Amino acid sequence: MIRIGNSLFATGVVHNAAYGGIQHDTCATIRALALRPELDVIEAAWPLDADSRQPLKEVTVDAGVLPIHAAGGQMRQKGINPNAADPTERKQALDWLKVIVSSASDMGARLLVLCSGPDTKPEDRDKAKGYLADVLRTLCQYAQDLRPDDPLWISFEHFDRTLDQKRLFGPTVETVDFIRTLRKDVENIGILADLSHLVQLKESISKSIATIGDLLIHAHVANCGLNPDYPAMFGDSHCRFGALGGAVTKADVIEFLTALDDNGFAHRPLPTGRAVISVEMKTPAGGDPEISIANGLRMLKQAAAEIAMTY
Repeated sequence: MIRIGNSLFATGVVHNAAYGGIQHDTCATIRALALRPELDVIEAAWPLDADSRQPLKEVTVDAGVLPIHAAGGQMRQKGINPNAADPTERKQALDWLKVIVSSASDMGARLLVLCSGPDTKPEDRDKAKGYLADVLRTLCQYAQDLRPDDPLWISFEHFDRTLDQKRLFGPTVETVDFIRTLRKDVENIGILADLSHLVQLKESISKSIATIGDLLIHAHVANCGLNPDYPAMFGDSHCRFGALGGAVTKADVIEFLTALDDNGFAHRPLPTGRAVISVEMKTPAGGDPEISIANGLRMLKQAAAEIAMTY
């Protein structure tokens, strides 16, 4: 738990970012995170088969840790495109995502992090948005059918459109319009605001959070790179804070956390109960995931402490 201003937030870590590409025992690393009392949330690409999922479910329940399913990385690795123009490809994406919804619901996850597919030609974007809306609407309804009294929510994450990920969504204003329109049909969807993505979009951090408004259900603190002269840090790298070529400063983190507090994020009914801020750090080749996680949590703690000094 972390205090920002007069608000309390649940603190999380994105496991599959820190351990992606690193040889590890999933059960052991999840258990190690669950044993850390400063962590309230673990975001992970939880196993899709019930036998592998059950021991991890028991760990989160017994430790009192909230699980969130982070599927964005899986979507990119598998080429899952829910806004594909080809109906066969789109049907395959929907079928795969329904498996994820079912698995995440069984895991007891409160949120499922999803994103759009690749961007299209400007003249094709409206059609692509329509295809994506149909898929997300179907997934939200499916989640409601699986857990009618307490459905899984989709936490929709938007990215850059021109720098690195080059996804359909996209600018914050467009994302807000899109999700608000979907909310007219399904209630269990909202927006994940990732600090590093706002920086990659070259948007005002505080204005973007204000624009998201009451659609905000989830937040990530992360770093990125804007200078191609530092290729290892460039783009959606989620590199460590303080890395040469990293673009996100402590001042940016302070602005982001302050904007989250001003947004009223911590004082609205949310599917997670308490508002969640997770750190999303990727580990470089040969690096130590625990060091990457410590770097992100330390930045979060330091920024929150500096905000406290202003009260």
